[in-house]
Amino acid sequence: MKSLLAENEIARLEVLRQYRILDTVCEAAFDDLTLLAAQICNTPIALISLIDDCRQWFKSKVGLDVESTPRDVAFCAHAILQPHDILIVRDTLLDQRFANNPLVTSDPYIRFYAGAPLVTSDGYVLGTLCVIDRIPRDLSPEQQNSLRILSRQVMSQFELRSNLDKLELITTAERQRTEDLISALSHDMRTPLLATRGTLRAMLGGAFGTLSDSCREGLEDCRQANEDVLKLVEALLDISRHQTPVLKNLNYEILNWKNIFAEAIIRSNANWQQKQIIKHQISPSLPTVYGNELEIQRVVQNLLENALRVTKPDQSVSLAVVALGDTEVKVSVRDNGPGIAPQYKERLFHRFSQQRGRSDLSELNLYLCRLIVEAHGGRINVESILGEGNTFWFTLPVAPQSRLQNRHEI
Repeated sequence: MKSLLAENEIARLEVLRQYRILDTVCEAAFDDLTLLAAQICNTPIALISLIDDCRQWFKSKVGLDVESTPRDVAFCAHAILQPHDILIVRDTLLDQRFANNPLVTSDPYIRFYAGAPLVTSDGYVLGTLCVIDRIPRDLSPEQQNSLRILSRQVMSQFELRSNLDKLELITTAERQRTEDLISALSHDMRTPLLATRGTLRAMLGGAFGTLSDSCREGLEDCRQANEDVLKLVEALLDISRHQTPVLKNLNYEILNWKNIFAEAIIRSNANWQQKQIIKHQISPSLPTVYGNELEIQRVVQNLLENALRVTKPDQSVSLAVVALGDTEVKVSVRDNGPGIAPQYKERLFHRFSQQRGRSDLSELNLYLCRLIVEAHGGRINVESILGEGNTFWFTLPVAPQSRLQNRHEI
């Protein structure tokens, strides 16, 4: 049996491919509609069938195991020729189009078929929502109307899926353009900011003569503001560098937690004006973890400085690393800050979490931590109770050296 072709077949196939639905995985939204069609029509088989140039492929199926069948034996290939009505074959053995069809004379032994066309807003028929039985029968007017309604719902799901794909492409392109712009601006800003830093330091050091107290106070405010902006710019450049794998070529080594903790504590204290107690603990007999030590140290330092920022001078911050079974190690930083409201926790490690009371630099550093940890195959998160402090933590996998030495970018 050879199926007929629609007059607009070439255009129809192009529209079908534009939906990017062929050969996609099962989705609950479609499976629910197929199951509902089978239940309403009281049939053992129901399918969402899409007609390609040489096959009918099933996006969703109930009561049938195959993924597709050749187009030249497909009942649905006939159904798409009548876009305004359901094709009903009450007894296939009495219909000369299908009586000798291998789908009738052998498994699945089709004796009844009803297919409602899946029609786009432009009038192109992509396939059908069909129900099948192994005995001759008919559908009531109510069942036929339900099948039409369900076919329109299938088409609505196709439209929704297509629109989401388009939106994702637009969003990704816009995000990339924004990130490229931020990176370029940050790079261009860094040089004048460094020059301003040098000039302000020279002025405060007396290179341009003696300063009055009020003048020194004003210059010190300018120096601090310049330093804050410079840190933001450098954080943005770091993020840009980590988001561009081709710019990154790092070596992995056995992580030395004693060195990582010591260096992170020294640098955190140097960057933080109020000297606070940082307690640290390295669990004995830790499994070997490979990674880039400088980058992991940066994560620890950023989390430490974040903890110091919210901890009162008379309180301490705790830093620890322990084994999580044989597969991971877990590094945690505990502070005694005010805690984080639940509505802010979900997006805390995104580029801009917009948490009240948290600085832009802090947000960027947490986002950078996430990039580094995830590039190492780990996870990062926070546990927080309002009024009782936070525990920021990240994990790193225990993996053979050969597995990680092949990863060059993070």
